[in-house]
Amino acid sequence: MTPATATEPNLKTVRPPDLHVVDMTKQFGSLVALENVSLHLKPGTFHALLGENGAGKSTLVKCIMGFYKPTSGDIFIDGAKVQTTNPRDAHKYGIGMVYQHFTSVPAMTVAENLVLSRYDSSTVINWKSEMEQLRSFMASSPFQVPLETPIAQLAAGQKQKLEILKQLYLHSRILILDEPTSVLTPAEADEVLGLLRQQVTNGEISVLMISHKFREVTAFVDEITVLRKGKFAGHGLVQDLSVGDMAEMMMGEKKEPTPVNKLDHPEVAPVLQVRNLHANKDNGVEAVSDVDLTVHSGEIVGIAGISGNGQRELVEVLAGQRDATSGEVLVKGEPYGATRAEMAKHKIYALPEEPLRNACVPHMSVAENMALRTFDRPPK
Repeated sequence: MTPATATEPNLKTVRPPDLHVVDMTKQFGSLVALENVSLHLKPGTFHALLGENGAGKSTLVKCIMGFYKPTSGDIFIDGAKVQTTNPRDAHKYGIGMVYQHFTSVPAMTVAENLVLSRYDSSTVINWKSEMEQLRSFMASSPFQVPLETPIAQLAAGQKQKLEILKQLYLHSRILILDEPTSVLTPAEADEVLGLLRQQVTNGEISVLMISHKFREVTAFVDEITVLRKGKFAGHGLVQDLSVGDMAEMMMGEKKEPTPVNKLDHPEVAPVLQVRNLHANKDNGVEAVSDVDLTVHSGEIVGIAGISGNGQRELVEVLAGQRDATSGEVLVKGEPYGATRAEMAKHKIYALPEEPLRNACVPHMSVAENMALRTFDRPPK
């Protein structure tokens, strides 16, 4: 029996809505990005959408959100057939999405971005009243971000938390998360997903998460749907599947991990030395205080810490993107000021925490971005 088509219904109920995608297909010209894919997100469950890059995961959720018009296929909310022609339609049915790249306005504060995210914001805003409501919302939220802080001063992990808070602020009952932990430390990822898991368990929301991280899937997720090359490749309860089972669905073949033996290296001179380094945040408050660090050849050194504790500022000093207020940096025993000439001489490269914002020009091609990196060097 085919469910009846809904006409402008208000489908937000006490429990999260039931979302069912049936036989979804999306073509871009001759390219079939998605072919007859079905997915069922049950109310009050945490569902992971797995697949390798290019498997069609983002295409599927963008069809659900109304960014893409599917070539064919249907979406049902609580058994009623609906159409989402834009994100406003999706919001009407209680669906919100946290995108892979941040959507906040860097020059505005956290509070201003939260108000801006509302679909019903008035042209004249009573900030006294709004701030009271925002403080009340933040006090009851699963995690905190300072309301008065400009977005540009937030660490990447805090920005990601804000993107999730936006959807909770909009009362979204179905949260679609596109690789939400890609900029988070493992501890931050566990914090964020653990708090969302608690809301799912309480029946407050349902979550559909795109992820590549099996550790997070096995720890927090109820069910998975797997895509491979734009097609449905498998489904199951996480409790019934091993990591090997999920990997086999994703890749289409079973692969055994290859053991890696670490080699013992003889004692070598350090390649990087940081001594008594101090550096400030953008607002002038000290972020890096008296840091000492030594890295030897052949080592991988990790810098741990919750977002906002100076990791970004330390890396920016080493990459020449921020001035140190005091201290010394040596590379192979030589004083290092992170100039382009010094970085080229010592073959030092930096990958920032937000590559799309700080390491490439989005409207330019891959080739143009690669050429731009060496614009001041003669061709070889």
